[in-house]
Amino acid sequence: MQPEKSPDDDKPAIGDMIGELLHYWVFGPDAHGSEHNQRYHPVKLVVWTLVAIAVSAVVSAARVALFGEPTVGWGIALFPLLLPLTGAVAHRPPRYVAGLAWGLAAGLVTPLLLGVDLGSSLGSFWTGFASVCAGFLVCSLVFAAVTWPRPEPPE
Repeated sequence: MQPEKSPDDDKPAIGDMIGELLHYWVFGPDAHGSEHNQRYHPVKLVVWTLVAIAVSAVVSAARVALFGEPTVGWGIALFPLLLPLTGAVAHRPPRYVAGLAWGLAAGLVTPLLLGVDLGSSLGSFWTGFASVCAGFLVCSLVFAAVTWPRPEPPE
């Protein structure tokens, strides 16, 4: 008799998750939709978001080093942060609509709670950047929690 599989048994390794994200960024959603990349797990979204935050931070640090602290137009460095959630929604996990609604709500409130006034210029680029990144991370965590695989009820 084989032991029952839990929903966490098919979780890929961290390196595989990062590789899939980078593959998605380079080759787009068509290549990402191949049979090899069909497995979605909420942990992937959180890892993808952390990688996207790291990429955005490196791009922003390079831009600050080359051109100084930006006052406008710095949002383009946040573009990689949109891709993890887009990839997760494209997989259409269970309860993804509720996950998206709750995740976006939590993600929008987080920077405001951290003190970012989106209606005015930011006092410090890195403070604003960190607050917005925290919002994306909270959005991913909430989306992952809502779409987490539930065990099948016994028959």
